[in-house]
Amino acid sequence: MYFTLNTLAVTFSISNIMVKGLQLELTNICTLKCSGCPRTQFIDIFPQHWINYSLDIQELLKFLDIDLKGIHMLLCGHTGDPIYHPDFHTVIEQLKKKGVILSIRTNGSYKSAEWWEKTVELLTEQDTISFSVDGLPENFTTYRENGDWKTIEVGMKVVAKSNCKSTWNYIPFNFNENNIDQAKELCKQIGLDELVVYKSSRWDAYTSHLKPSDDNIGSNHFNQSWINDTLQQVQMNPECSNGDTHFITANGYYTPCCYTSDFRSYYQTPFGENKDSYDIRSTTITEVLHDPQTVNFMNNLEKIKVCQYTCGTPCVK
Repeated sequence: MYFTLNTLAVTFSISNIMVKGLQLELTNICTLKCSGCPRTQFIDIFPQHWINYSLDIQELLKFLDIDLKGIHMLLCGHTGDPIYHPDFHTVIEQLKKKGVILSIRTNGSYKSAEWWEKTVELLTEQDTISFSVDGLPENFTTYRENGDWKTIEVGMKVVAKSNCKSTWNYIPFNFNENNIDQAKELCKQIGLDELVVYKSSRWDAYTSHLKPSDDNIGSNHFNQSWINDTLQQVQMNPECSNGDTHFITANGYYTPCCYTSDFRSYYQTPFGENKDSYDIRSTTITEVLHDPQTVNFMNNLEKIKVCQYTCGTPCVK
């Protein structure tokens, strides 16, 4: 049984939005064609409108008019892979000079040992590199289409010997849900610190045929009833309210998190409707976070559809 929206009594009153962490989409360039990725889906629907973008590091640093020492930055594209930024090493060098703690998430394909050695030289034991490989060498391209195990393994071995932390990120699908123990053993043989299993939240028309049979490893946290405008009661659990998820798109715009930048919801938020106000080339993060539009959005998350969908947990069925 479904209900129209009757949100539980969860209120956020935010007058001073913090910056504890950021997620940067350094570039929307990627060599893969993952069916659950917004990049793949956008190109499938609007191929004539796709444009490759990469962040300009100087424009970014000018926008970030705060002390960045100790700030955690996740380099994980919503539509791209950070390692394909054309000036990747310059970006890393500049961020590390500011005292940033980096977490780099990548598939890791098509880079040489020399490239990886240059990368880890710029990092410290506080930083992390994570390789997103869903399955074993012989089956992970079922989802990570165009991935290349040979070069991924090269990168894994270089990173495993470095000072920075290293993980193998693994999403269970129906083709790999029984290979987790084998992947853990391979992870150990290569020398990475650990294999981390993540539940997917992207079961839709593009990916439903890949959903694992075991719901315990493949459950969906999205409030799917949003699709039919028949929302269940939801308990809000927004990660942006703690100041960790500030997101900068590859073409240089601010949103509170990567979900609000998704092409399917972007123009339903003030960040898309009034995008010029959030252009990093003409404002600063301090100005953005004190903007009445931003404060109003953050104080009314439980009323916003994209937030209900991505951060709402259904509590009535």
